[in-house]
Amino acid sequence: MWDGKVINVIGLGVGSENGPSLGQAALNALAEADWVVGASHQLEKVAGYPISGEQIAYPSPFSALSGWLSSHQNDKIVLLASGDPLYFGLGDYLSRTVGQEHLTFHANISSVQAAFHQLGLPWQEAETISLHGRPLKSIRVRLQSNALYAVLTDQNSNPAAIAQELIDCQFEQSILWVCEDLGGKEQQIREFRVNDPELASLTFHPLHVTIIQCKGAGGLLPSFPGIADDQFETGKEPGKGLITKKDVRLAILSQLSPTSGEIAWDIGAGCGSVAIEWARWNRSGQIYAIENNNERLNYCRINQAKFGVLSNLSIMAGTAPGACQILPDPDAIFIGGSGGELNNILKFSFTRLKSGGRLVASAVTEHTKSTLLQFASKLPDSVSVEWSQISISKGDSIAEQLVMRPQLPVTLLTIIKPAITQKVAQ
Repeated sequence: MWDGKVINVIGLGVGSENGPSLGQAALNALAEADWVVGASHQLEKVAGYPISGEQIAYPSPFSALSGWLSSHQNDKIVLLASGDPLYFGLGDYLSRTVGQEHLTFHANISSVQAAFHQLGLPWQEAETISLHGRPLKSIRVRLQSNALYAVLTDQNSNPAAIAQELIDCQFEQSILWVCEDLGGKEQQIREFRVNDPELASLTFHPLHVTIIQCKGAGGLLPSFPGIADDQFETGKEPGKGLITKKDVRLAILSQLSPTSGEIAWDIGAGCGSVAIEWARWNRSGQIYAIENNNERLNYCRINQAKFGVLSNLSIMAGTAPGACQILPDPDAIFIGGSGGELNNILKFSFTRLKSGGRLVASAVTEHTKSTLLQFASKLPDSVSVEWSQISISKGDSIAEQLVMRPQLPVTLLTIIKPAITQKVAQ
C-alpha cells in the first residue's frame, strides 16, 4: 500500500528540436525531484531542463517498477511518459498499483493526436487500437468498413502485418499512414495502399503510429449482431455442425443482456458460436467458454482467431461443473450443453451466480426440458423465472414451390438471481 509522497507523472508530448513543451508545474516537479525515471529517449528529451535528482531508466521487466517505487516512498519521484499518460499510457498501470490519490498527472499532446493533426484528418470519431502485447488478430474485432483507426503497435504488429490483416478481412482498398518519430529529428509520414508490395521490404522507426482508413467490401467480419451460421468453422459443410443457430443465438444473448465489464460463462460451448458472438459485441466483458470435446474445442479456437476475440474470450477444456470451480463468479451464464449433468450444473451455476445475475439454459429434448422444469419449480419465489420457446421455419422448395420447413423448437429458461440469495431446495 502506498503511503509516501505524491508521484508526478509527466507526459512529454511529441517533442520538438528544443525539447518538449512543459507547463510550469511539470518544470517545478522536474527541478525538485530526487529521482527522474524514464526510457532512454525520454531522458534525452528532458536533458536540457534543470534537474538535480538522479536520472535512471525504467526497470526491466517493467513490472519491477512497483517494487522500486515502494522502496522510495519518501522520495520525490518523477515518472516520464509519452504524450498523455492517461491515454493508452503509464497512467492506468500506476492508478492500479499506486492509487489515483497518490498521483499528479501532467498531460501533453499524444502521438495519436499529433498524427491526425499532421494528416489534417478530423479524429473525433476515430478509434484507437493498442496492439502492444496483444495478438495481431485481435484487431479483427474492431475493424469496420469506412471507419478511421489509430493503431499503437509493437514488433509483431508492423505496418506490413496490419496491411495483410486488412486484406485477409476483405478491406483491400484501405489506406495506411505510418507516422514516424513525430516531433523528432527523424519525423516522416508515409502513405500506402494495403496491397503495396513495398510495405513488406520497408523498415520503420520504432516510435510510430499507424493510421488506417478502412475501406473495402468486408463480409468476413460482421458489422451487426447476428453472425451468419456459415461463417463458423465446424468441420462440417457451411452452416452445419454443433453451433447454436443465429436466430436462437440472438434470442439467448438478448436474454443474457451483456453489460460492460461483466464476467460470463458459456457451458457446453460447442464450436463457440454463442461465446464468440457474446465476446465480439461485449469487448469489455470477459467470457469463459467450457467444452470437453477435443474436436469442438479445436474449432472453437479456430473461430476465436477468425473473429478476433482473443483478449476477452478464454476457451477451457473440461467438463462442468468441475471445470468451473477455478473460474471467477459470473454475472451471466449460458448453459447450452451438459453431457448428462444438467441438474448438477444448474445447482452449481445458480450458487456461483452473482446477485442480480442472469442464467439462461436451452433445451431441445423433452428430457432436458423436464430437468429444467424440475429445477425451476424448486427455486424460491423471489427468483425471477421466464420461459420462452423459439420455433423457426426456413424457406425451402418442393416441385419448385416455396415451403417453410420447421426447425426443432428450442426452449429457453431464463433465471434472474435476486439481490438476497436463498438456498435452492434439494
